[in-house]
Amino acid sequence: MDEIVRTGPPIPIAVRGSEYELSVALNATPSPGWRRAFEAPDEWSEPCHPSRITVKNRVLIFKSEEARVRQWMEQIDKWIAAANRERAARATPAIARDDADDQRQKLQEMTDRLKDL
Repeated sequence: MDEIVRTGPPIPIAVRGSEYELSVALNATPSPGWRRAFEAPDEWSEPCHPSRITVKNRVLIFKSEEARVRQWMEQIDKWIAAANRERAARATPAIARDDADDQRQKLQEMTDRLKDL
């Protein structure tokens, strides 16, 4: 499995009061196994926790006040690196199972998108 990396800075996509919704692009769509590793970090600091991040295909989406965006990005980079390390360390038949799960999920998503054609 290739490593997941972010491909650029956070981009504001919405604002409500002093809170921004930001997106962070990734180089690939994370597998379910990678997501599990990302969502269970060994370290985190309030208010930054991966449970407050939505993963949509190749994008991470989170909300933050401007003053905390740097903190969020530092934590996100750590979580991405940790998830990559964990996935590399567990490079076993479980990854093949995750890849099969990914394929089934992608096929189901495509089926859902095409159902109205």
